[in-house]
Amino acid sequence: MNEIIQPPLPCQPVPQAPQAPRKRRPVLRTVVTVLVVGAGVFFGRTAVNAALGSPDDSGRYRLTPPATFQGLTLQDSGPRVDAIKEGQGARKPGTEPVAVVYADQGGTARLVVSGVSGAFTDGDPGAELTESLHAMGVNGATTQDSGTPAGGSMRCGTLTTGAGPLTLCTWADHSSLVTVTVPVENEPVTFEALAGHTRALRAAMEVPKA
Repeated sequence: MNEIIQPPLPCQPVPQAPQAPRKRRPVLRTVVTVLVVGAGVFFGRTAVNAALGSPDDSGRYRLTPPATFQGLTLQDSGPRVDAIKEGQGARKPGTEPVAVVYADQGGTARLVVSGVSGAFTDGDPGAELTESLHAMGVNGATTQDSGTPAGGSMRCGTLTTGAGPLTLCTWADHSSLVTVTVPVENEPVTFEALAGHTRALRAAMEVPKA
């Protein structure tokens, strides 16, 4: 029986003001705790039920975050990215983690992305995704169009954190599991709006393996 995984959640952005160090530590500590909980059983997914065979599309795609997205610029280092990576833990064989931020021209984070690719054997990624989000305390998760061609499932919801409510969308298929959020200090967005950004980002970063 496949293990239920919990999607890795991206970190909240770090305040940039001079007084930030005193505020930064509690926020990052809270976020990293969430990430560690989410990542604890995450990578076991690639090794289960190997004897039962895999879906035809298992491991067909890889994740390649584009350098720019909708006018935003990729950031693949910094405190936010470090917090994501810490929560994801050590890279497991057969998987390729992703931890990036997309920021505007002023350097302000607008989208935070955390995930992993691999060859996953789940028969129903959507059912597993729903159960995982519920177990993590994500409220009001709704099913959204996951986009094509990779199919799979997408759910969007809200996670209550010490820094405020965190809106997130997560997609899952037989090649990847990725969570996209909007930083808590940004203007709130609807599930539908974030789902649109997530579909567009998925179409840009989830590409067939050569």
